[in-house]
Amino acid sequence: MNPAVPEASLTALMHLLAEQALLAMGVPHPMVKEAPPANPVAARLYVDLLSVLKEKTEGSRTAAETAQLDEILYQLRMRVMDLKPAVESPGSPK
Repeated sequence: MNPAVPEASLTALMHLLAEQALLAMGVPHPMVKEAPPANPVAARLYVDLLSVLKEKTEGSRTAAETAQLDEILYQLRMRVMDLKPAVESPGSPK
């Protein structure tokens, strides 16, 4: 296997989804000079996907994987709360 490509694992999947969530929040990737535009809808989708992953793997994760997933979700949820909604929903206060 190519050493530059990580082994497929639950941890790798968690980090891939977390990285995509951060990019969708407008957080710059270390390999890129400027931050991408924030996309709150996509950011929330990636956080929701991590929540689904947590729910569907309940009882089959190691303690380390559980702790790591809990921490990733906590950190991302704190960041996503700071994002402005992409579109105001009808009837929402302005």
